[in-house]
Amino acid sequence: MARKLALVVFALILVVPGTALGVWGGEPDGNAHPSVGAMYFDGDGDGGVHVYDLICSGSYAGPSRDGVHDVFLTAGHCLPPGDLGLPAFLLKVSFDDNGADMIPDSPITVSEYHQMPGFGHDSGDLRDLGILLLPRGSVAAAFPAAAANAVQLPTANYMDDLKSAKELKRRTADIIGYGVTPVWGPGGPTTFEYDGVRRSGTSVINGLTKSKVLYNQNPNGIGTGAGLCFGDSGSPQLDEGTLNVLSVTSGGNGQCNSVNNNYRVDTPQAREFLGEFLNLP
Repeated sequence: MARKLALVVFALILVVPGTALGVWGGEPDGNAHPSVGAMYFDGDGDGGVHVYDLICSGSYAGPSRDGVHDVFLTAGHCLPPGDLGLPAFLLKVSFDDNGADMIPDSPITVSEYHQMPGFGHDSGDLRDLGILLLPRGSVAAAFPAAAANAVQLPTANYMDDLKSAKELKRRTADIIGYGVTPVWGPGGPTTFEYDGVRRSGTSVINGLTKSKVLYNQNPNGIGTGAGLCFGDSGSPQLDEGTLNVLSVTSGGNGQCNSVNNNYRVDTPQAREFLGEFLNLP
């Protein structure tokens, strides 16, 4: 009974608006970003997943520093609190670019999950990072293109260095994810369309805080005509044309049409957490 309750509570957490921000205005990604994947929740525990079991997006960041696991980077709010007791095997990862067939190819079962300590306790720094540990070699076996194109984490204080060099404002990033596409009507979005396809586009950096990179995704403002929405949480923003991660999708407004506030991966606190699992530059 306790396990069933935990699963129900987790499912409710996942559908609260604002907790899990597809790339709207983007195009089907195809094989352009094969290391960006989707995270699913096997609610019935049968080992399989359906396209509508999507929780969040994320990316393959390479082998763990101890060589025991493959590492999937996502957002902290995509994961249940540790005291909820959700078994890791109910979480699955796929790098299939098209889930429209309803059953993503060869989902990988998660071995462990880790939420950044202190997540959600400080509104000024949500500490919104999460790590999924997968069996070592599982990504290469099921999705060789993903394994060959692992995302790269930045050096310490990389975003501050860009700002100091006046290379940050209006910088363009590649945005990629599996989430929904809003269809706006008078006064805001009236529907959200979802087909499980990985999409990508570009977005313009609008600012920087001590823990977040701000991206302009106002379709009527200074932007690129693309943005992030529900289901894109945990996906990486990549320095345009590279595999270099600038931030991880964290949050935005409920209509997916304003500034998106995404979590930095170059700060001391982010690197302290990520360095437990990955070799950092």
